[in-house]
Amino acid sequence: MLIYRANFLISLVLMSMWVGAYAILVEVIFTYTKTLAGWSKGEVIVILAFYYLIQNISDIFFKDNIESFGQAVRRGELDFRITKPVSLRMLSFFWEIRFDQLAGVIVTGILFWYGISHLSYTPKMIHIAAGLAVTVASLIFYYSLLVIIASLTFWVEKTDTFNVLIFNMSQLSRYPRAMYTDIFGKFLTFVIPMGLMASVPAEIALKTVDYSWLAILVGLSALFYIISRVVWYYGIQRYTSAN
Repeated sequence: MLIYRANFLISLVLMSMWVGAYAILVEVIFTYTKTLAGWSKGEVIVILAFYYLIQNISDIFFKDNIESFGQAVRRGELDFRITKPVSLRMLSFFWEIRFDQLAGVIVTGILFWYGISHLSYTPKMIHIAAGLAVTVASLIFYYSLLVIIASLTFWVEKTDTFNVLIFNMSQLSRYPRAMYTDIFGKFLTFVIPMGLMASVPAEIALKTVDYSWLAILVGLSALFYIISRVVWYYGIQRYTSAN
């Protein structure tokens, strides 16, 4: 029990430092400008809060499991899991639930409050609830993208570089999607929609969204989920046991 409490407190401190650093960065940016791509300071912080909420939930339920999947395959742990009377895919990617990462949700909640307190208006609870609901689509997209990379383990021995690349790219979703223009903006919107992952839920929560963007996010999330299942299916056909 003491170990779990210690892990929780450590996670709380580390997450507070990590989120606090970016909150300070936003404060510094807004000492020199009133808006960022048309977004006020409070609105940018709300986007940041949605980004961390998505990361927090993924950290709790599946991110570590997916990123360590290749190692599990090489160690032969998949041989043990494949005999279980449940979906191997779900068992592998939701193998361990990280309850100590709940500390991040607390910090993110404080960040939400901080962002909303700096708005020049008060968003309605129904809009905030709708924005939180839309994060499900963002989580499906993020989960599916990580699963695609994890499934490459059946063809490529190590996928660590891909995981680092996706994590770094995911950080681009901390900022308003309007910042990204031209070819790069289209890439982050229609190819790998990192630009939509946190911005669209925030736009809905703040009631500033063009709902066609919601349709695009939901559609791309569904597409990536289907692709992840196809890649997983063909990958698992190649698996012949680690022994």
